[in-house]
Formats: sequence, C-alpha cells, structure tokens
Amino acid sequence: MREVITRGQPQDYLVKSSVNLAKEAGVRVTVLEPPAFDRRFPRQTQGIAAVVRQVGFLGLDEILAGVPSGRQPFFLALDGIQDPHNLGALVRTAYAMGVDAVVIPRRRSAAIGEGAAKSSAGAIFRQPICQVPNIHSFTEWAKDRGLWVYGLDAGGKDSLWDTDLRGGVALIVGSEGKGLSHLVRERCDFLIRIPMVGRIGSLNASVACAMAIYEVRRQRERSNAVE
Repeated sequence: MREVITRGQPQDYLVKSSVNLAKEAGVRVTVLEPPAFDRRFPRQTQGIAAVVRQVGFLGLDEILAGVPSGRQPFFLALDGIQDPHNLGALVRTAYAMGVDAVVIPRRRSAAIGEGAAKSSAGAIFRQPICQVPNIHSFTEWAKDRGLWVYGLDAGGKDSLWDTDLRGGVALIVGSEGKGLSHLVRERCDFLIRIPMVGRIGSLNASVACAMAIYEVRRQRERSNAVE
C-alpha cells in the first residue's frame, strides 16, 4: 500500500482505526476536503481510499517449485471469466482454501483492477496469480508435470462428489455464459459437474467454483486425517 486518502478528518471508528494502522505501517496518509475527495472517488469508498501497488504475476514453474514436499499441487485456471467481481470472488475463495495459484489468460479475462480488488477483499494482493498466453497452453503444462486436469462443466459426465481429487489438481472454470471453451473442454482429463436437484441448470461461476475448491480441500483434509 502506497497511500491512504480520507474524506476530511476521519470521524468513523473503523476509518480512524484503518488510518492508525496505516500510520503504524509507515504508509502516507492524505486528508482531502470532501468536495475534492468526491470528485476523485466514488461514493462506495465510504470516506476512505487506498493507493496500492499493481498485482504482479508469477511463473507457473516458480509456483510449482514452491509447493511443499509431500503436498499435492492445486492450480485454479479461469477460462474466460469476464466479470471482475466474479474474478475477485474466485481469487478470494482460492486464497482462503489454500490454492497454490490462480491462472488467468492474457486475453478474454476480466481486468485485475479496482472491481476485482474490492470483491476479493484484498486477497488479490496475497494470492499468487499466473498469467498465461491461453488456458489451452496451461492444460498442456499441467499434464506435462503430472497434474490431472478437471473441467467444471454443468454437462460433465462425472459428479464432483464421486471424483477423486486428492492428487495434483488443475481445476478449470469456464466463463459465466458459455462455460468452458471447446478446445479446453477437449483437453480436460475429466469433466465434472455439481449435482443439482432444482430446475435451474447452472450456478454462478464463483459459487460453483467455490464448491469445487472446497471439495478438493475436504478430500485432502480427510485423507490426511486417515493417514
């Protein structure tokens, strides 16, 4: 974080606390008069804003090399997620569930900007993120390194609950409207679906992904407990 900017002198307790934490961390704090603040920032900032660094991308092999010995790697790839709020929510869940890296394509992806940062609750600055030319190339990379590639697809043959996810995992989630691209779907080792009982045929991308990520974590924790 480079700078914290407030709308006048802070009065709200949470804003004051945030300002104090910033000062303790050596971050510059700037107070703007309300009219100047309102011209620069939207109302949703609630009287405080932060100037932060850009998100840096890491290399796939760099991430893989850093996975602790004895633990299977877990990568999450986003195939054409266009909504920055979905992107942020996915990164937030990935960080909370211990995903080693979120993989995004250079094109056909929401920007890692203000919307994604806000919906990620700051996780976007902590979760390792890798940018690749396209998700198809990522599937080839994952297979070459012994990971199983699972595509989350409403029409998938295999149920999420009946799929063994304890090995090295590369989970791919498709776009909000079209799902997985045709080429990526063909390159998946397994197409898995979330069992549903209602008449609605699909879930929001971030919700479906969260369920799949949790199942990977659940299976691994259960396996470790048995061992």
